[in-house]
Amino acid sequence: MKTIAPQFDTYILKRQNLLFLVAAVLLHLFALHGYNPDKPAAKARMQENSIAVQFRDVPEEAEKKLAGISAKPGPLAAPTSTSPTAVKKTVVAAPVRQIEVETAPKEAATNEPLVQTPPPPVKAETEVQAADTSSPVSNDSVNTDGPQTYPVYLPPAGKITMRIVRTEPNRHPAYGDSTINWSFNNRNYKLSIDASLDLLLTSVNLYQISSEGSIMPNGLAPSVNTEKRRSRSETATHFDNENKRVSFSSSNKTLEMQEGIQDKASMIMQLAGIARAEPGKIQVGREIRIQVAEERDLAIFSFVVVGLEEIDTKIGKIMAWHLVRPPRPGSYNSKLEVWLAPDQHWYPVQIQNTESNGAVTTQTVTNIVSIPGN
Repeated sequence: MKTIAPQFDTYILKRQNLLFLVAAVLLHLFALHGYNPDKPAAKARMQENSIAVQFRDVPEEAEKKLAGISAKPGPLAAPTSTSPTAVKKTVVAAPVRQIEVETAPKEAATNEPLVQTPPPPVKAETEVQAADTSSPVSNDSVNTDGPQTYPVYLPPAGKITMRIVRTEPNRHPAYGDSTINWSFNNRNYKLSIDASLDLLLTSVNLYQISSEGSIMPNGLAPSVNTEKRRSRSETATHFDNENKRVSFSSSNKTLEMQEGIQDKASMIMQLAGIARAEPGKIQVGREIRIQVAEERDLAIFSFVVVGLEEIDTKIGKIMAWHLVRPPRPGSYNSKLEVWLAPDQHWYPVQIQNTESNGAVTTQTVTNIVSIPGN
């Protein structure tokens, strides 16, 4: 027993010394690194950082933009002691991508309204104008359909003789002659048209039309027009140019007339004067509108220029402008055509009237005598 006890005590003593040594080493390690049970191991943290952080090279333009952005410190920015290289890599990892992604939408948002912004609200103004247009307008604004006034340069005084040919369905042609006597001075004019029909060895008067009046800036201003047709009594139309009224002997009407009004005789020379004043405007498609007093009413004669045509006459071939007044429903049913010759002082060299029943009366020039000095 005495021999075993000392050996056992020695063994116990050595083991206690070893435990104290291990405890001292652990305390020394804890003192150096500390102990935090919630803190992950260093190795795991290093692995996590190596996965989350990725570095890439920064282009020079991005570095310049980044330098400009980093030069403006934010309100909560804190100073850092990291090296410039570390700052560059750490910031580029995310903020540069934010600049590329966020800046483009802002620019697009800024430019998008410029493309999609509707034009100014002109529609409202157009609607107002349309409403104003629908309201009653003055007579001056209705001239697109009404008569017009034109510059007039009257042809010289003269005498025009024409041959008449009248054709009717299921009848033989009839022949005759007509004469236009035209004279004027500085203030007044006179115009007469006489037409006769050939009957075997004689002739009978078809009609006589006369017009008298004054010469105004707008051309002829009739004062009285008379008309006598075969087997009919004479009718007269009076023009009150001062009060702008027209009266008819064949009716009780008194109508208001407009500037440039003509009768059925003066209309021919007025038309010639309009063409002679502005020959360059006599072109295909041009329209000339004249108010004309007939036996019982007023009408707008609308002549349209058809073209320049060659007329075969007894005095030779004549180039003349062809003007047509088509039938006008509610006003007149006949078609009136006039040919004006520029080389003949714009005199009418042919006149044709086509009635609704198919009868056609054509007057073609056979002689022209003009009086010099006009």
